[in-house]
Amino acid sequence: MSYNVREHSYVVGGLGVTGQACVRFLLQKQAKVKAFDTRANFTLVTDPDSDIDTDMQAFMAEKVTCTALSEDYFDGVDTLVLSPGLALNIEQVALAQKCGVEVIGDVELFARLNASTSDATPAKRVVGITGSNGKTTVTLLVNHLLKSCGVKSIEAGNVGRPVLEALQSDADVVVMELSSFQLETTSSLVLEAATVLNISDDHLDRHGTLEAYIDAKHRIFDNAKSAIVWRDGEFVAPDEQIIADAKGNAASNAVSDGVSSVASNEDALSPKNIVEYGLGESTTGFAIASFAGDGGTLCDEQILYITFNGEKLIALSDIHLAGMHNVLNIMAALGICLQLGVSPALAVKHLRSFKSAPHRCVEIARVNDIRYIDDSKATNIGATVAALEGLAPTIQGKLILIAGGDAKGADIASLLPYLTKYVSHVFALGKDAHLFEKSFAHTTRVATMKDAVKAATRLAAPGDVVLLSPACASLDMFKNYMHRGDVFKQDVHDLLNLHSKNDDAVEATS
Repeated sequence: MSYNVREHSYVVGGLGVTGQACVRFLLQKQAKVKAFDTRANFTLVTDPDSDIDTDMQAFMAEKVTCTALSEDYFDGVDTLVLSPGLALNIEQVALAQKCGVEVIGDVELFARLNASTSDATPAKRVVGITGSNGKTTVTLLVNHLLKSCGVKSIEAGNVGRPVLEALQSDADVVVMELSSFQLETTSSLVLEAATVLNISDDHLDRHGTLEAYIDAKHRIFDNAKSAIVWRDGEFVAPDEQIIADAKGNAASNAVSDGVSSVASNEDALSPKNIVEYGLGESTTGFAIASFAGDGGTLCDEQILYITFNGEKLIALSDIHLAGMHNVLNIMAALGICLQLGVSPALAVKHLRSFKSAPHRCVEIARVNDIRYIDDSKATNIGATVAALEGLAPTIQGKLILIAGGDAKGADIASLLPYLTKYVSHVFALGKDAHLFEKSFAHTTRVATMKDAVKAATRLAAPGDVVLLSPACASLDMFKNYMHRGDVFKQDVHDLLNLHSKNDDAVEATS
């Protein structure tokens, strides 16, 4: 069924980057639209190359409401496009639903419009990536590999580019990063491949329970043609029984290119494809295996490789992305590329040219062989655990952690085994710094990032790592996690300048 925006009347809820992109799109399509925001003040995101900014300025002045809404506000309105930053339980949403208004998000609007394309403008192929951690890295990596292999692709969604902009691009494939907030309001998005990379306690202040959070994440599988599944992960498979059936029927099901075709239960991911990956050994899908060195004898040193269907793809020593969590990210990305017709053997050749996104385990400076690493994107416990486990094997000395912020209701005590195993000292700041003090004896509470950097540097010795991996959100002290990482980098570089006056052995990297 075709979907024409001119046949509908819209309210856009929330005027952040996503909301403003929705308004721009609907104005361009000459749809009936107005908007509300829960804030009294917000900033118009201007686009100097856009012809619609004059209309957007007029819209913001005339058709935006920042006060309480009444029922008559929704008269004649059939669709509320809700920004992901606004929860479904706010009073404006309840009022809209009471008035019979459908509540969707911009991803759902994309899905309906993409399904309404014609032969002249075929639908874009879409892949979806979600998870508690790593989804931006995997999204950017998939897009990089596809483009490097000649596929016209574009990244969109939670990665930063509004999905409606991607809809209007000339790309054939859209690589979509999807948050649980976006998935809550999405119901008809058709995906060539979908993956839940991992699940850990996150956004419980929004979802209430881990079960509700998992349910939101698993909506990504509802209309997916295939699933890329971490075989050792918890809560990451679309249907645990279907995965078990796929393994149990491996002998009778046709298996090709490491993809098991499962044909049972119409409501599950079937007869769709499941590609598995993991850090153990396996003769199907993606795995890790050791092979003798170039000499080819049993006496040669054994080298670990990522394998696909038992065949080696790339040596772990040749991967420039730090940590075993990034090995998993690479496997997931290769699995998604496979579902778009790009072989892992071809895709992996372009891995070296990929540059990871900022604030994700990036070394920003060295002083006297003390490394400073910015992992400000670690806004939840799972991300910090991944950083600790990924970096620990590469560290000769101590690991000193800077953490804290808004824990979003997560149980910081669950970090204790990892802090005990990997971390010599924690410098905690922000709203929930006291939770780190309570959980880990070797914790010092500090007031500012500058205080944390100075204290960590005083404690550090050559071979040590000072890691910013907060395990918390940033908004209690900073504009966002990027701002937090930038402040960390600035404070570190300020300290480097002090050291450089008396020490020639200073190296800064960015």
